[in-house]
Amino acid sequence: MTAIGLKNHVIIIPALIQTAGRDAWMCCVITFLLTFGWIPLLLYIQKKTNQEKLFEWIRKHKWSGTGSFISITVIFYLSLAVVVTLKETIIWVKIAFLPETPVFFMILLFMLVCLSLAATSLRTISIVNVFLLFFIFILGFFVAITNFQVKQYSLLLPFLEHGPIPVFKSMIFQASGMVEMLIYIFLQHKITMPIRFRHFFVASVILTGLTIGPLLGAIAEFGPVEAANQRFPAYEEWGLVSLGHFIEHMDFLSIYQWLSGTFIRVSLIFFIIREICPFEKKTRKWIWSILFVFIMALTLWPLSDFVYSKLLLQHLLPLTFWVFMALSIFLGLFVMLLSKRSGGAKNALQERKIH
Repeated sequence: MTAIGLKNHVIIIPALIQTAGRDAWMCCVITFLLTFGWIPLLLYIQKKTNQEKLFEWIRKHKWSGTGSFISITVIFYLSLAVVVTLKETIIWVKIAFLPETPVFFMILLFMLVCLSLAATSLRTISIVNVFLLFFIFILGFFVAITNFQVKQYSLLLPFLEHGPIPVFKSMIFQASGMVEMLIYIFLQHKITMPIRFRHFFVASVILTGLTIGPLLGAIAEFGPVEAANQRFPAYEEWGLVSLGHFIEHMDFLSIYQWLSGTFIRVSLIFFIIREICPFEKKTRKWIWSILFVFIMALTLWPLSDFVYSKLLLQHLLPLTFWVFMALSIFLGLFVMLLSKRSGGAKNALQERKIH
């Protein structure tokens, strides 16, 4: 809810509104329904790997080279996900409340804090998340309820003003967040009980709700045209919050929400990288150093916000969907192949014993 939710709640909303306008919420509903056709693939991978550590299971079947290649590919992409998360956060921080603070020091300090949490355990990350998420949850409902006074849901009409094509085009952005549920498979060995369909169902409902909530709010409060022009519609909604005539300018509360989400998301990604890294302990220090420099360099790359937003819309978000979808399909086919081979080998061994 926190790690993937930050992306669904903040990062993809501008892309959805710019592509589908007032009908952007429809793509969330359609994507939610289509997700149920993908979830069985994740359950199949979990079942066939006996909920073991995925890449160790692959290496156990004498495919260590393939396992290492897949894990390195995943690590590279997860590093890009960290870059996007940090880039979005830093751009917002510079706009909102720290325009004069050097970006280098902000990224450096934030990454060190996230690495410190990632160096602990999944249980520690979960406990920290529980405390942070409680107030994120409260503040989210606070801004939604408080802004009812300025919402005009008539701005959602007419439906399909420009036809269904923009809705279909924008589905890839919502799907880029939903497919990140694949990270459950990378953490399956850390979970004591099997992940069931109901767990993925609940996660899908939450992630869809995290997108539709601020998406409908932005359109109902600002209109589809103004919302499409805003860089961070979810943040701009906080600017409308007021209690009576004397209490307003409460957008500082969004700082807690956003930084908490970024903290958990980046920390969890670092933890997953640590878990799936195929190298020995001595080599891992060098790998972490290279990743640290790589992430810092890309985050500090001097791109204008206009160019970066265009890059995010046209390439980075669609790439997320295609990479994770292709990876899940490949893992499903690969696991099926290895399961059949191991099953065939066991049957042959039993026949030899009988004879």
